Amino acid sequence: MLSSLEYPYISQFHSLRHLSQINEDYRKELKTNTSFTDEDINKQLAIVGSNFHPGFSKNPIQLWEMIQGHEKFLYPETREWNKNKFTLILFFKQEDYPDGVGEDSLVSLDDLPPAEKNFLQEQDRDGIIVKHVPVNRSNPTWQVNIVLWNDPDPLVRTIFPGIYAPPLPNPQRQTKTEFMESKRFWDAHAFIT
Repeated sequence: MLSSLEYPYISQFHSLRHLSQINEDYRKELKTNTSFTDEDINKQLAIVGSNFHPGFSKNPIQLWEMIQGHEKFLYPETREWNKNKFTLILFFKQEDYPDGVGEDSLVSLDDLPPAEKNFLQEQDRDGIIVKHVPVNRSNPTWQVNIVLWNDPDPLVRTIFPGIYAPPLPNPQRQTKTEFMESKRFWDAHAFIT
């Protein structure tokens, strides 16, 4: 099942928010095969969040190839589909990537020192208000999350580094339970910016 997953351009575009840059060949390919403009692509790349290091991946296709080459990709821990969603979590070896595969930009509010809590701010992200704190710290990660969607066939929805974070709370797109779970998480976490 996993080896034949489709990674459509719309999902690749979404994954751009987890890359800090892309190579020009991929930018041209994305623009040729979609209606996305340079402005759309640049906005996606500029969204604050957890990002892969450019040395790990320079575009979503290369990222997907890295994941498919992971030893646990074809034989992940057994997990059940949660309705039409399946999350696969992979860990890359620290000895292979001493600086991590990327930077995790999420922090628990409980882990913020009082001085940093004074800098907490809110911003709009995709129509949802999220917290962020402007601090200068490195938070390397070796964890990669792959969210699959079954609609009607399995496909890659997004790929991102760092701790698994549920989607931003959105009562129009989530069940009441999903919304409450997302809200609990995002009320207790902030982006490091």
